[in-house]
Amino acid sequence: MDPNLAPVRAEIATMVNDLFVVIGVPFEQTSELQRQVLAAFACGMIFAEGRVRELRPPEVQALVVACLTDVFRYSDEQAVSFSTNLISAASSHSRTPSTTSAIIHLGVDGHRQWQQKKTDELRTNLREVLRTVDA
Repeated sequence: MDPNLAPVRAEIATMVNDLFVVIGVPFEQTSELQRQVLAAFACGMIFAEGRVRELRPPEVQALVVACLTDVFRYSDEQAVSFSTNLISAASSHSRTPSTTSAIIHLGVDGHRQWQQKKTDELRTNLREVLRTVDA
């Protein structure tokens, strides 16, 4: 990873770790499905952060992979594979977006909520997404 991205990587880890605080559930108490959903949401947040910072797509993907290893504790191989799937879902031009794509797009909005410290809105957004997949 580009050494210039190290500070951004740390900021993203903080931002994404905050998601667990916002929903009030420690990482260790989440299921694998909940982690995957939160990772998709985080991917949207990272995409939005990449737009704010005018990062190139490979830099954003590197940050997604880093987040998946740093925060979600996936192996390097799992993180690369999962990030590829997330990016493919996000960039799909299907008329009916996949659930993953919809969650990623909610994460873009979640980034705004996080930046503006609208914690209650972010919590509601996250809980609704998690409730949908847990149903």
